Amino acid sequence: MHHLPTLPRLTDRSTDIIIDGRLAFSDYGLLLSLALAKARRVWLVQGLWALLQRFEVIDYPEFSDDSDDVMAMSQVLRQWHQVWSGSTMLERFCWVGDMLFESRLPPEFDRDTSRRMQTFAALLEQLAKLEGPVSSLTICARDAAALAAVNAVDAPVILTTMDQDGGIPICRLLSRAGVACTRLDVQTARDLSRLALGPEPPHVLSLALTDGLRLAAVSLLAPRAIAAGLEELSDLDPEDQPYSVDRDPWNGATAYWWEVQL
Repeated sequence: MHHLPTLPRLTDRSTDIIIDGRLAFSDYGLLLSLALAKARRVWLVQGLWALLQRFEVIDYPEFSDDSDDVMAMSQVLRQWHQVWSGSTMLERFCWVGDMLFESRLPPEFDRDTSRRMQTFAALLEQLAKLEGPVSSLTICARDAAALAAVNAVDAPVILTTMDQDGGIPICRLLSRAGVACTRLDVQTARDLSRLALGPEPPHVLSLALTDGLRLAAVSLLAPRAIAAGLEELSDLDPEDQPYSVDRDPWNGATAYWWEVQL
């Protein structure tokens, strides 16, 4: 397991950022992610890491949802893969791999935390009652929510993109799982955007928003996530665990989202 004790932060209280797959694979995703990671702790979700690992065998139609531009996303994925394989820039990020030794994590993120995150993700997928093949973008959204829940005390902010109609796919996933999603008013959105992105966000972010990017921020309040899964579990796969309210981090959880305003 890698430790990042000197990973840059704006302040000791600066907000962690989680990059959702829909932002990662947007036209500005790689650029914005790298710019944000220069100033604070930024997480890449496990679903993105998995795509980079199996880049050569991606089945592009399954990689996307029906409404997505498969060609555009595959081009951006190639950019991510080039940066991942040909530079050290991705070392600016934290990420959770399939195994801890494949991960890049802060010191406080241990084996038990990783196990809880995977359990939270599997439970969210069960609660959402997803049918048929689950796209990689939906897996990224699931993993982003689980990562936010397991870090509930720090209240990280998930950054994602908005649909043309103003919808938020990760919120649709959470709603299907019974998590209430509430949109915040414009003034609160501006205030929280400044808190989440800092008083001087990367200039490229302002340019991207000016160019028409619609960026949404999602924060989770998951009070049960603190204790959920802390007891000793068997070696069964998380999907095989019997449901328990005490181990359900999504019971009573609420998501708040806002369109990023600078």
